[in-house]
Amino acid sequence: MSIPQLLHSMCADLPDADLNAIRKARGFSLEETASRTAFASFYITSIGLEKVMQTLSPEEAITLRLLNETGEVDTSFFERLYGANSHGTYTQRFKSTFDTVKKNLVRRGLVLMAEIKVRGESVQLERWRFALPLEFAPFIPDLPSVSSDQPGETSDRAIRRKLLQLIGGSPAIPNDTLHIHLQHGGIYLKDFPFALSSLQIWQSTAWRSALNTYRPNISASLDPTQAVLNLLSAETWLTAKAIEPALKIYCMGGPIPPTEKILQQGWELGLLTRLTINSVPHYRLALHQNPAGPNDPYPASLPWAITTAKSDSVKIDLRLIPLRDLEMLTTLAHIGLDNGALLAYPSLVKLGRALPEQRNSPLSRWLAENIPAFGKVLETVSRQWGKTILHEKLLFARVRDLSLRIQLERELKDKIVILNEHFIAFPLESRSSVEKVLKKTGFVIKTVKPSAT
Repeated sequence: MSIPQLLHSMCADLPDADLNAIRKARGFSLEETASRTAFASFYITSIGLEKVMQTLSPEEAITLRLLNETGEVDTSFFERLYGANSHGTYTQRFKSTFDTVKKNLVRRGLVLMAEIKVRGESVQLERWRFALPLEFAPFIPDLPSVSSDQPGETSDRAIRRKLLQLIGGSPAIPNDTLHIHLQHGGIYLKDFPFALSSLQIWQSTAWRSALNTYRPNISASLDPTQAVLNLLSAETWLTAKAIEPALKIYCMGGPIPPTEKILQQGWELGLLTRLTINSVPHYRLALHQNPAGPNDPYPASLPWAITTAKSDSVKIDLRLIPLRDLEMLTTLAHIGLDNGALLAYPSLVKLGRALPEQRNSPLSRWLAENIPAFGKVLETVSRQWGKTILHEKLLFARVRDLSLRIQLERELKDKIVILNEHFIAFPLESRSSVEKVLKKTGFVIKTVKPSAT
């Protein structure tokens, strides 16, 4: 059931005693609750919300924050807040929990509650569902935090060690499961092309692995690292002491390492920024630098870009290159190894596939101005831009036997294009049909992989 459906179902079926309790708690007038339809409209307004939210205990506020992230829940969700009996039927376990939720949250006009239809046999208590209206989320009290204009410190040591594995460096962390490697002229993290998003996948995976944490097998519970990411923001600073009570609610049912250890590990992996205030470490989410815009000033020399004796490449210093520049570089250039050094070469294919804003980026212009080969390739791409149509998921085959080509034409019909007397093209999904004809007629299939350039 959606949240709007829960709202209208609750307002239609709510007993008068509960309606009166909500009216009193939120401060609604008699006119605003004169009809159930009017009540549903006024319920999701801000009337009385801030005042009622301020009466919540810290644990209740944290639970509402998790409820907002989770959506619709049943009564068992609130075991993390109000407890439950450890044995017995569903009703025996959660009847006291239900009564407390109704008293402390529903009758104070903060949480929706409605009974839904459930397939199969179920007791009434199992059919109750709860949710927080989306409009209420901004009014939930924040965790105790500090605002500061100081930038703090972000560590990239683990990230740099990860990148240096491309040229034979040691593992960044023990038991690392996401291998970084070169493939098809690009950098890959396992099966993901290198980008800040794929790097964050590695950081999050490494964080969980280093702490040996996991997501509990309980509805709505998170593993401690994901909980920290959800609780922190990029604007305010929190301490371990402020986060610890929230982890007990967010991660109910699973082991929770010491909060300071979780935060320290997240900082070491570059996911968090740290600021020491009055000798106490404070943390927030790390910010990622945006790439330079087309009109932004760009340095005349790049510390990470080292020219070589070859005029067609630039050596990359993985210790210094900004991650945004490395992400951009992988979209513009062929990345390869030469005598233990990572080099970037101009790639007609990559530059041809790059978006206009990528081809015209400050990094692309710098490469064109400082590496002659890049300038020539970029000029070629710009001259040919719009004159060539590139097809994705298209296969090519050399067919020198006329009778075979005729059979393929019959099999594929309009899904085959005759390029010349020796070559044909067809969509990737037709590959099995082509191979079927080849096997049936006794021809040998020879596959040629595309060049990495």
